[in-house]
Amino acid sequence: MRTPLAELLTRVDELNAPDSPFVFRAVGDRIQGTWDIAHVQYVALLGAGQIDDAYSIEVTFDEDEGTFDTDETQTTSKMSGGFSTDGSFHFGGSTSTFKGKQSRMSRSFVAGTRVTTPEGEGASASWSFDTDRIKQPLFDFLAANGWEKKKGFFGRLFGG
Repeated sequence: MRTPLAELLTRVDELNAPDSPFVFRAVGDRIQGTWDIAHVQYVALLGAGQIDDAYSIEVTFDEDEGTFDTDETQTTSKMSGGFSTDGSFHFGGSTSTFKGKQSRMSRSFVAGTRVTTPEGEGASASWSFDTDRIKQPLFDFLAANGWEKKKGFFGRLFGG
């Protein structure tokens, strides 16, 4: 039996574990999960930089059909500057944003004379990201409450 949407939304906090890097919350008639993957500032011998990486997943519901759909966004920003071996100074940056559905796993590492993250300072920092880590508990929660993932065009066409 499917849990009514209003009741489901009041239970979203059940998804939030104290040791989890992401947070779920009810926003209106949707569920939103956010993961602040990386906030890193570093100073190296000849330069410095900053890396910001964030991911969110939003769940929308079709109460009549008892289905849900998701939309994902990941934004990564990088800035760096420093001196080249020829003595010239360089500065650059980039931002990339992905919207849609994705399955991604990544590991990153940065080292320098001083590296600062929300957890503290040191000489290096590493972080990892896996979409399954945030999606699986969410999808399990929705399935346990009787909600089914909305089928795409080919899923409806071929009954998959």
